[in-house]
Amino acid sequence: MVQPPLPHDSAGAGVPISNVRHVPLHAHSLLRHAASVHADATITSVSLSGLATRMSYAQLEDRALQHARQLRALGVGTGDVVVNMGVSSAEQLAWLYGALSIGATTHLMNPLLLPEQVLQLIAAAHPSVLLHDTATAQIASAVPAVVHAIPHLNMDAPPKAPAWGPQGSRAASTFSEESPAIVCYSSGTTGLPKAAQYTHRSTVLHAWGCALPDAMALTARDRVLPLMQMFHATAWGAPFVSPLVGASLILVPPSRDPKQWYEWIEAHEATVLGAVTAHWMALVQYMQANKLRFSTLLRTVVGGTRLPEAVARVIAEGLGVEVRHAWGMTETSPLATMERYASNANLLRHGKPVFGVELRVGNECAGARSQRLDELQVRGHWVAHRGDGDWLQTGDWAALHADGHLEVIDRMEDALNGDASLISSALVEFHARRVPGAADAALVKMDSSETVLAWVRHPQADEATVTLALRQMLAEAFGGWTPDHLMAVDALPYTHSAKVQKNQLKPVLAQRLRANAAAH
Repeated sequence: MVQPPLPHDSAGAGVPISNVRHVPLHAHSLLRHAASVHADATITSVSLSGLATRMSYAQLEDRALQHARQLRALGVGTGDVVVNMGVSSAEQLAWLYGALSIGATTHLMNPLLLPEQVLQLIAAAHPSVLLHDTATAQIASAVPAVVHAIPHLNMDAPPKAPAWGPQGSRAASTFSEESPAIVCYSSGTTGLPKAAQYTHRSTVLHAWGCALPDAMALTARDRVLPLMQMFHATAWGAPFVSPLVGASLILVPPSRDPKQWYEWIEAHEATVLGAVTAHWMALVQYMQANKLRFSTLLRTVVGGTRLPEAVARVIAEGLGVEVRHAWGMTETSPLATMERYASNANLLRHGKPVFGVELRVGNECAGARSQRLDELQVRGHWVAHRGDGDWLQTGDWAALHADGHLEVIDRMEDALNGDASLISSALVEFHARRVPGAADAALVKMDSSETVLAWVRHPQADEATVTLALRQMLAEAFGGWTPDHLMAVDALPYTHSAKVQKNQLKPVLAQRLRANAAAH
């Protein structure tokens, strides 16, 4: 096809064309934008005692610049590693943005991991400085035993900015947008946590993806409260998408108390809650028992294990909160897919991928006619990879439907073979928790391929009665299938992200199985 000639002006010259020039994407520019455009929006830090402190985005940027100068004075610069080990707070966030602005890479370390895991991960990071808060000071004091002597700074201490340099100066970012920005670690439910490294570019693009209307749909009118900590995949990106849109941010410490969660939501007028399925199951139970309602909460983004449709219905129709069901993992930064719950839907799946993320099962991409089960694979602008392949192998059994919807069945090591299809361990556990007398439950597939349902007994419940009720409930829900063994336990071991540590539970159950076999 012959292209038409360019338009000419009266002198016969071509019309000048303006070209868009590349401007690098740097994660700390998100805070710079918020400080300029949404300066009055706030970041609230809440302690376990309920004490709350608040600062604006403008104040947060000033604090981040002070911390950047502190790090520079210690010799930390582009390419160096900073370990940031603490619970979510505005001060932790200020140190993170300060490190980002000078090109240092921050490892967000989870202080709730096993002590030997924390020390091993810090030693492998080769940090130039270790940041901790008052809550993690004791753990930090053990670090020199395995790492060369490095400066330790308490993030809760008043900032001590060097005398040199103007108070509000902003140094130009001379490092690449592909430079490492943040390293986060997986939950470690199957062993030593895996590391995922995010770049400046991927962090900004992930924030944009989170803000989309069919993703988290955040605006400057929102007040966002993530129950996940910043060391859990940067609290699902909340500290980056919130300044991008000007939403206020509420940062809370780790807690497993639904009463405390409810009080935080109400006291700080949260409009959006980030929570895993286990959070919501406990919160629904607490609110129903106490006949409570929310006064400000409008929407929740739910991740972690699959949210049962019955629980989504209670949240949406009983509590009046819009449910958005997400799927992702630490390696996907973590947002990959999102689904809005509809009361007329027969099944709550995991939604469709947001722009920037591609999915396939096996070698089959979305839109194919087949809905066969295979391992879910992901690639995209903010997806980390292990090895040289283009696609991240997730370790999840999943199906991709012709309309692009994702349905994650279970972790490949946890899923069970039923008579006609795979059975999700998460759904088995949900049905088990509905049995009166069973306070909690976890289904474990043993090395022998036998299945054990470990359940926590209410103090007043009769073990034999509950065991019979569990078998009847599960047989009805799963076409006659029941676990090989049911065992009452005192408690289940949980991670910081409300996941049962089945790798710790399995040897305890194996020992009991051997003891039972020997007794008979």
